[in-house]
Amino acid sequence: MSIKEKVARNKTVLANFSYLSILQVFTILFPLLTYPYLLRVIGLELYGVIIFAQSIIIYISLVINFGFNMSSAKEVAIHKEDKDKLSRIVSTTYISKFILWVICGVGYLIVITTFDFFREYYWVYFLSYLLTFNELLLPTWFFQGIEKMKYITIVNVSSRLVFVAAIFLFVKEKSDYLYVPLLNGIGAIVAGLLALYIVFKKEGVQFRLSSIYGIKEDYQRSFPLFVSSISTQIYVNVNKLVVGSCLGMSEVAIYDIGEKVLHLMKLPIQMVAQATFPKISREKNIHFLNRLMFMVAGIVTVGYIIMFVCSKWIVYLFTGEYISEAVTVMRILGVSAILVAFNSFMGGNRLVPFGYSKVYMQVMMQNCIFFLVGMFVLWIGGWINMYSVASMVLAVEIFCMVMLIVSERKLKII
Repeated sequence: MSIKEKVARNKTVLANFSYLSILQVFTILFPLLTYPYLLRVIGLELYGVIIFAQSIIIYISLVINFGFNMSSAKEVAIHKEDKDKLSRIVSTTYISKFILWVICGVGYLIVITTFDFFREYYWVYFLSYLLTFNELLLPTWFFQGIEKMKYITIVNVSSRLVFVAAIFLFVKEKSDYLYVPLLNGIGAIVAGLLALYIVFKKEGVQFRLSSIYGIKEDYQRSFPLFVSSISTQIYVNVNKLVVGSCLGMSEVAIYDIGEKVLHLMKLPIQMVAQATFPKISREKNIHFLNRLMFMVAGIVTVGYIIMFVCSKWIVYLFTGEYISEAVTVMRILGVSAILVAFNSFMGGNRLVPFGYSKVYMQVMMQNCIFFLVGMFVLWIGGWINMYSVASMVLAVEIFCMVMLIVSERKLKII
């Protein structure tokens, strides 16, 4: 097959990848603009509190998501030509998410009002809940399923541009720190409302009330993916909570530098995984999947080498000073990105499209247990520090790769 024929055959995938590339370029640029500025204006301690609050919101967002970002994306990809079925899928997903959003909101408000730990920076935690509108309203799963990622690019870039401009406009001194979670939340709401307009007006989806049976079926279908997601995020995002609780908020801000670079290194993985998920769900082509996996792993490996060489300069760019702890954390976490490239295309982008959601859930739960046991050992031994926490992330990805290979050899899909 000629290159021209390959391009024609994968035209939609390439178009979606292009839009995701544009989005991710802006995703890289925006933190480079705001992160150093915020560190200088409000300081490590307050910025650490904001990051700590956002880490809690990540877990609440996972509950609201409940695995719908994969299950609904798969359903939309399969039924995208059937407008009636599509409307039912979208409506049921939104109703299911809204129920969870209300329950989580009530529970979160009770917690931050009751416990003294949250009292000093109560309004940071309160305003940070606005970020959950991003999970509630923004239907990435829908745009991914219909393979029109241009919409999500337009919405995200527009809202983030407004956020960046607002940060420089309103955050002028240390006392303005509450504007950060507030502006973040407003950006999430604006982006979500714009996305809703596109879904229900531009794409012609009709909102319909769902039956209790339909909502229950939606939860049941998504439950294995929810368990998989929450298990994954426990060992991916709980680290900042551990660092903040055991070491301090300044250490959270330092650790967050390494995580931000890790997220940048994961961008090619996320872009390719999102752009190709609908195609993989329909075609279930193992050869195509393996080629993607090794291609992305190669790109990430090159990125790691560049990051390793430039790590001191990167830290200085973010903070305006050389912080040796941030450099070391960055280099340790960076290795895990290479493993994530393999695990992503052996996990969610293979087991789920091939109909093995429960196997995926089992592997992710095993990873979570491995991580929790490891963290418990570190805590009991008094070995909790930024380096040991970062090393646990690397250890879990190694364990995950081994478990995925073993599982998929049995299923003969590797």
